[in-house]
Amino acid sequence: MILSLTISGAAVCLFLLAVLAAKRPFRTPDASLAAWFGAQAASFLVVAISTGFPAFWPIVLLSAGQIFLFSLGPAQLVYARAMAGQPLGLKNQGVAIGVITGLLLLLPLLVDLDVRSGAIIVEQPPVWLFIVPPAALLASMAWPIAALRIAGRARRRAKDRYSNLGSVDPGWIRIWAISSLAVSAISLLAFLNAFFAFLPLDQYVAAVLGFQILQLVYVAHRGLTRPGVFLATARQVETANIDFDAAKADYERARSQLAETRLFLDPDLTAPRLADELGWGPDRLTRAFRIGGSTNFHDAVLRARLKEMENLARDPANERVTTLALGLDAGFGSKSAMYEAFRRELSTTPAAWRKSVAHI
Repeated sequence: MILSLTISGAAVCLFLLAVLAAKRPFRTPDASLAAWFGAQAASFLVVAISTGFPAFWPIVLLSAGQIFLFSLGPAQLVYARAMAGQPLGLKNQGVAIGVITGLLLLLPLLVDLDVRSGAIIVEQPPVWLFIVPPAALLASMAWPIAALRIAGRARRRAKDRYSNLGSVDPGWIRIWAISSLAVSAISLLAFLNAFFAFLPLDQYVAAVLGFQILQLVYVAHRGLTRPGVFLATARQVETANIDFDAAKADYERARSQLAETRLFLDPDLTAPRLADELGWGPDRLTRAFRIGGSTNFHDAVLRARLKEMENLARDPANERVTTLALGLDAGFGSKSAMYEAFRRELSTTPAAWRKSVAHI
């Protein structure tokens, strides 16, 4: 069973690598996803190959397999950061993998290792060996947890920016990260099983491999059924069928609706809600902002709130009101949201802006 699972897992990884390699343009997120598939394939292959070698070599191969498994987390985090437009932190990820590699290379020199059913076994483990592997597994969960948080923040921003997430929805990365946490948790249970013998050795190794394959199947399904992951996003737009005059009219109507109803004062305003107020579908609202106004829902709402802040700041009655209070009254839900809006739209800080308004 173990040999069949490892061959199946490696075959799926190599197929997905071949599909991904054909993607054009091939960008940084694609490279990190390819690294993730490559590490998965290598971890499956070393388990499969180790069953055919005697004595020392299976330990070498399986130790290398552990290095590949620990590199999955950094690759996943780099992918999430690249998709969110954040600094990749490649140096830090490389240092982490280097430390893990050094520790795994030292292990055969410190204890006597054996191999059974694709797993490394220590017959008489020292006390520290009861602590280090589970601690390493717990530490490795930091990468998918970080990817989970990045994907969550990216999805919240996307929901504000687009009326219909569609192909830009990063929610699948969250499930991918959660599945990585599940694989780590099962690996931790497998380690505990070595001491309490809940299941035979070959069964828990098969369980870990099976969960890895399920994770691959999910990533394959999401990647092959949505643009932008394995296949390039279609960029062909049939401009001949677009009524630009109608889009501009819709944009002016959407702007008027925002100004008249003052919906932007609600920090929880979303694009679907504005579309409902107008009696439109989400695609029409997106087209109105993108084609009619060369902008998007998120930026239009930010500008409306900044304009409202300016009106409030010029009111003599608000001379002693703090800038944060003005921002909250204008519809910003938090201090960080207000600061981000000033940085993006005005390239300044609220404090500097308030001084400039006071002197006008």
